[in-house]
Amino acid sequence: MKNELQPKEYKRFTPEPIGTDNTLDAVLNTTIESLKTGRPPTYPDTPQGLEDFKQATIDYFQYVKDVNANPDIEKKLVPDIEGWAVFTSLTRRTILTYERQRGEDWKNFIEQVKNAICAAKKELSFHQQIPPVVFMFDACNNHGYTNTSEFKIEAISDKPKERQLSLEEQVQQAGLIWDEEKGEFIPDTNKGALNE
Repeated sequence: MKNELQPKEYKRFTPEPIGTDNTLDAVLNTTIESLKTGRPPTYPDTPQGLEDFKQATIDYFQYVKDVNANPDIEKKLVPDIEGWAVFTSLTRRTILTYERQRGEDWKNFIEQVKNAICAAKKELSFHQQIPPVVFMFDACNNHGYTNTSEFKIEAISDKPKERQLSLEEQVQQAGLIWDEEKGEFIPDTNKGALNE
């Protein structure tokens, strides 16, 4: 007989309880329920849209916490950006768009959530509950960290940089003057030959 976590009512849907026999049940149940709701919602770029997005995000973390609170579940959920996106019926790209193209309030909230997700994974890595290499890969690719032994190749020239001439200097160097009657530059005949 399985001991299962009783589902909690969440704003968008109620996920099915997770069993002890499959590591992916919670993620798959969340995905199925999210897809059943139809087209992913758009959280409008309004104060209420941000509040709805915040509440859906809080519901995601509460869902992860509730699932993981069951002592009979051996494999626990790890909060991640993809799981957050699925739970809120968005995509990673949409969340990135919200972060980059909406106001500071959206950006700050999304950055705070990403930091919380990274902190959870980092804690699991410190306690050998996820492989450190997996955490390092995730931190570099999803959370903006860089490896300190990473190197970048840059084109460097040993030639001194030439100063860019101003437009006025280029005109003078070409031996041109402005002709008001013609409305164009013409050779300066007072200097004789063109400057070299």
